[in-house]
Amino acid sequence: MRQAFFWIHFVMGALAGIFILLMSATGVLLTYERQMIRMAENAAIVVPEDASPMSIDALADVAMELGAEPGHALIIPQDRSDAVTLSKGRRDTVLLNPYTGETMPGAGQGTKDFFGRVMRIHRWLAFTGNRNEAGAAINGASNLVFAGLLITGFILWWPKTWKWAFVKTQLFFRKGLPNAKARHYNWHHVLAAWFLAPLIAIVLSGAVFSYGWANNLVYAAFGETAARGGPPPAREEVVAEPSATPVADAASLESLVTQATDNFRNWKRVSITLPEASAEHIDMVVDMGNGAQASKRRTVTLARDGSGIVGEPVGDTATPARKARIFIRYIHTGEVYGWIGQTIAGLASLAGVVLVYTGFSLGIRRLVRMRRQAKTKNAS
Repeated sequence: MRQAFFWIHFVMGALAGIFILLMSATGVLLTYERQMIRMAENAAIVVPEDASPMSIDALADVAMELGAEPGHALIIPQDRSDAVTLSKGRRDTVLLNPYTGETMPGAGQGTKDFFGRVMRIHRWLAFTGNRNEAGAAINGASNLVFAGLLITGFILWWPKTWKWAFVKTQLFFRKGLPNAKARHYNWHHVLAAWFLAPLIAIVLSGAVFSYGWANNLVYAAFGETAARGGPPPAREEVVAEPSATPVADAASLESLVTQATDNFRNWKRVSITLPEASAEHIDMVVDMGNGAQASKRRTVTLARDGSGIVGEPVGDTATPARKARIFIRYIHTGEVYGWIGQTIAGLASLAGVVLVYTGFSLGIRRLVRMRRQAKTKNAS
């Protein structure tokens, strides 16, 4: 039986190894994408001599001059020297210099372009252009093959005897091994043992991105139906009554942000939903995570007159299936567990590179050995 699993493992690796290697290598490069793009954007900030960051109210005025409307979001980082983001929609954002309010077109663009290309190779084998349907199909299938490799590899890894003297050779790197074959065998087994769980999480979450049936299974598990593709229904415009007048005693946004974040000392950024002039309340989302951790966001509603928070801060209100889908999106990159999760995901991707390399090395050696044995047998 082990022999059968070996040949299944061998054939799958031979067929999909190159594509798994590419996905793993690009996965390593994408490990800290979010942080590196943010650093590149902030590096583009030009600081005037003796300047101080603008107030949030002044930045909001700039945003309105740039076409912001009620419902758009102004995202203020906890470090006020970092770039401010005006979000008019999911794909319509503008970066603002926190010292001058000027827009920063092209800030960090080189870094964004690099990671964008790496991502397109990672997902679609698109070395040029955008989505490559054939490449997407190949990578999706290779990802499923990788799942099969992990399963069959685990079966082959399982020790025949659970004596510590033997098991430790499957769990720890060994020194003084006599040749490359022995080293590669050791590396292959040790890395497979330690990174099996994160690799399975990465592979299974990747399948949800690649296949509609996998995505539907996530929603079905919670008794929900996945949303169909296509643009969302148009929102009904909210028009203020002609008699509505601006709130006369509205507190400054600066003081309202202070109120919103007062109970969240470790906040990283706050997203202000720009209100109608006559609105008596304002919503802010306080983010205590890296931007990918829904569990670390709280929506706070405040009275515009500065009298305090209205009700209790609200956490993630998405449906259970939607929460699961978002979790799966960021378990793939490890971001759901912050930089520690990202690091583990990056190391698992690096392990994937080494597993493919050592797998090819061991496989080629085995074929060469089998050929020699066949020649010797025929000669006799």
